[in-house]
Amino acid sequence: MSNDLPVVFLPGTQCDERMWMPLWRMMSVPDRRYVPLQWAETLEQMQSLTEHAVDGDKVHLVGFSMGGYIATLFALAHPQQIASLTLIGFSSAGLDPQEIQARRLIINALEKGQFRPMSEERLAQMVEPGGIDAGAARQVVRAMEEDLGGSVLKYHLKAASERPDLTQALAESGLVINILAAELDKVAPLKKLQAMHQQISGSRFHLFAGAGHMLPLEQPAALAACLSGLLCS
Repeated sequence: MSNDLPVVFLPGTQCDERMWMPLWRMMSVPDRRYVPLQWAETLEQMQSLTEHAVDGDKVHLVGFSMGGYIATLFALAHPQQIASLTLIGFSSAGLDPQEIQARRLIINALEKGQFRPMSEERLAQMVEPGGIDAGAARQVVRAMEEDLGGSVLKYHLKAASERPDLTQALAESGLVINILAAELDKVAPLKKLQAMHQQISGSRFHLFAGAGHMLPLEQPAALAACLSGLLCS
């Protein structure tokens, strides 16, 4: 790692540290930190937890999906503390209207106590069925879903669905930005991340062939190798 700076990891919606465990086992990070977004009920709490993990230091931020959004907000507010911002499976353009509407329907159901595990069809959108570690990835996603439950899903969806387009702000920030995309991601599609890269001059782009949205679980070895190279350069 560059100068052994801390590396701060942020998880995605209804995820906890289990989504990073396979990656962590394959990386040597002297000062590894984790933002427990599963504890947060509001966007403000997510930002506070991030600030607590950073603790005034200069850090590398690594955010996955929703965690990419929270990492981006923090980096834009505190650019002097950011050695690099790595965004995995996250589009800075915000969510499409249909995505926002779908989330509102889920939130309404959760408000009424109607929590159902994701369908097999939805799980196939999260984890590419033919991926390298698809079986293990599916198991972790199901375990996190069962353990964290509907309340965490509701809080996460409510906190992070109404996202502004942050692309221009990132392009003007002067931050070192790494955009990591999965070829078969159905949640943060490759085309969106390619467009983001083109709009943010100087950003670095890395593509993972054959992977779906849950890249840290699907291809932890390839992701660990990529991150190790990025955070050392």
